[in-house]
Amino acid sequence: MQVITFTDYSFGSNTYLAVNEEEGKAVLIDAGVSPSQVLKYLQDHGLKLEAVLLTHGHPDHLLGLKEIVEATGAPAYMHPADAEMVRAIPPMLLRMLGLEDLELPDEFLPLEDGQELELGGMKFKVLHTPGHSEGSVCFLTDGVLFDGDLVFRGSIGRTDFPGGSMQTLLRSVKEKVFTLPSDTRILPGHLDSTVVGWEKRTNPFLIGI
Repeated sequence: MQVITFTDYSFGSNTYLAVNEEEGKAVLIDAGVSPSQVLKYLQDHGLKLEAVLLTHGHPDHLLGLKEIVEATGAPAYMHPADAEMVRAIPPMLLRMLGLEDLELPDEFLPLEDGQELELGGMKFKVLHTPGHSEGSVCFLTDGVLFDGDLVFRGSIGRTDFPGGSMQTLLRSVKEKVFTLPSDTRILPGHLDSTVVGWEKRTNPFLIGI
């Protein structure tokens, strides 16, 4: 599996493309960048997009979603708690983020804890990890954890949005992330990649949990 990273520099959000080169298929994790970047990469490399997996429902991870889904026909997956939340975001909050509106696909396929998805010849295990939002999830595949806004390199996701909880986030990290092998690579929704063992030893928010 090859992982391609796209970064949106307005919000600093990372979007990842997991690629199965042998089968010419790919899975997108989050969609917070200009759709043209993702669609051009798919076209240039002859890749078929099998699905878009969403770590959570905050707008900075969804900006390109509808256009990518419509252009490729790929389904979008999101935890039901955040799928409900994102459709109820007040227009005032969107304007505070500098957005006029947030276009979404008609349907989100549901995700649940422990679910295993086989997409494009790759297997993704769903870990429900609330705290940043009620429906936040991580996707584990091939020694890589796409963790959204749960754990960053040396930091953690904020918990002051509706549905956020510091206590819940720390429990999610302790039970779902720190039980993984120390060399598991973390690809977060913002900032650079890290590994589980490094965060256990050095992350000031997580030491001793």
